[in-house]
Amino acid sequence: MAEWYLFDGVDQLGPLDRRDLEDRIRRHSNPSTARVWRDGFSDWKTVEEALDAGPASSPEPALSPRPDDHSGQVKRWNFVARHWRGEFPLGISHWVVGNLSNIFAVFVIGLATALNQGSYDPFRLFLFYVLVWAFVTMLAIWQLVGIWRSAQRRRDERVAMGKRAVWAGLAKLLVCLGVLNTVFVLIRTGIPQISEATSVAFFDDPRLPPYAIKLLNNGSEVEISGGIKFGLSNDFERILNASSGVRTVHLDSLGGRIGEGKKLNAMIGARGLDTYVEARCLSACTLVFVAGRQRVLKKGAQLGFHRAAFAGDDKLDDSAERSIYRTAGVPQAFVDRALATSNASIWIPTEAELLAAGVVTRISSGDEYAVAGIEGKLTRDGWDKALQKSAPLYQVLKEKYPATYDEVLDIFVNGASRGLPQAEVVGQTRTKIGDLTRKLLPQADDAVLIDFGRLVLDQYTAIQAQDKAACYKYASGQPDQNVIKMIPAPLAEREAELNARIIRSTQVRADSINNDRSWEKIRAGLSRKGYAGRDIEMLTGETIGEADHARYCDLAVALYQEITALPSKEAVAVLREVLS
Repeated sequence: MAEWYLFDGVDQLGPLDRRDLEDRIRRHSNPSTARVWRDGFSDWKTVEEALDAGPASSPEPALSPRPDDHSGQVKRWNFVARHWRGEFPLGISHWVVGNLSNIFAVFVIGLATALNQGSYDPFRLFLFYVLVWAFVTMLAIWQLVGIWRSAQRRRDERVAMGKRAVWAGLAKLLVCLGVLNTVFVLIRTGIPQISEATSVAFFDDPRLPPYAIKLLNNGSEVEISGGIKFGLSNDFERILNASSGVRTVHLDSLGGRIGEGKKLNAMIGARGLDTYVEARCLSACTLVFVAGRQRVLKKGAQLGFHRAAFAGDDKLDDSAERSIYRTAGVPQAFVDRALATSNASIWIPTEAELLAAGVVTRISSGDEYAVAGIEGKLTRDGWDKALQKSAPLYQVLKEKYPATYDEVLDIFVNGASRGLPQAEVVGQTRTKIGDLTRKLLPQADDAVLIDFGRLVLDQYTAIQAQDKAACYKYASGQPDQNVIKMIPAPLAEREAELNARIIRSTQVRADSINNDRSWEKIRAGLSRKGYAGRDIEMLTGETIGEADHARYCDLAVALYQEITALPSKEAVAVLREVLS
């Protein structure tokens, strides 16, 4: 007698006779999920309860709801749980539930990213990555387990009917591939991002070096060195609030976090400060550099660009960087090339490229800025190594005159610790080395003396062309820092190279010979240029009136012109006499 109804988890079947019912239950992939009803049952029962139940005990069974009424209660079971148990048909589970859940995931992640955009708080970023990847992982597990179970149910049904289950097998294969893909994405992206965010939030971002902030040059300059890491912008703001005289920000960094770079950029731009790089400014540091009202690069220093490197940063694309560079007026072509550079490498443009793009407004010798240690960490030993690498002069000075070298080292160490202007430190060093070389010059090689005479002539001429009063100071041996700044860089480099040769070539020389005939030639040459005997005496005078400063300069230039015009042997002899 057909009196049974079966709900197999998806569809309601019936009325069925007992044999048909039992046959369907045997072929069901998961009989525990099925429900059975017949006249006399007050509600749907499990298979075990229904088939073990005897006939209704009452000749007038209680009114029982129609099967359609009771099936609604079963069908209202949770959608998530039904998919998890594999109760949906395989096509629904794979195509509908799978695609809809993927769309839902994209929406949720996009919303979370939008809500988190602009946040540079390390703990908030940590929570963002943990929650996003936990959501992605759980959703993937729910999707794949539900599809697998639905495929298994489909396979069992097909096998029970004596048919092949190709689609179910293919679905299982796709589930296996999905598991592998999920694991791959987690290993390649998820775990590194969470690990990075963890180190930033709880371990002070150990991949980046510590940062340091130091006031220089009587509080008119401030140096930021080390990593651009979380917390730097807050500390920098406190320094600026307490030091109203700051006008220039030194940058010396290998880079770091875009979020902190963006904050520093906003502070520097809002206060109209200049930026200056003495050694290097790479990656996120360049975001800070372009905020300067004047952006100055020391000759030989490096600016390095590439796209964001760290997964734990505020953005996964380069839109934040592009926005900062555009605001600074950097051309689009330059920005495109900079951000096309992989974060595993670095693009260091030439000075000409930086100036043409307006990234740098001026190349400087650095004299007007304070001396700053590389990343603020140069100790005495650090300065020693830096000087030894910088020029042969310091190498030969340390080798032959270690006491003088120690005094030079003291000048740099003390100058950096006090934040003195570089020109002042270089001037003190120049004076110290100059005192030594003047004593050694009479004992230097002949070729060195000839080159020295030509260098002096070129230096006098260069300063003469700018200011004859300054030329007088320099020629009379009383230059100040402003006068020294007037010496062109190539001549300063020649002087440093020549000083090394002077120190290296010094040895005991024979007594000087009689130079009377040479001096007669020099006086004759000066006379032809309009200089009389009293003019020559002015060069040896102790007091020179201000009115004679210009003529003193002209005469000094003319004198060295005549000396260097002599035959080499005569010129060397006269120079040894003059310098003695």
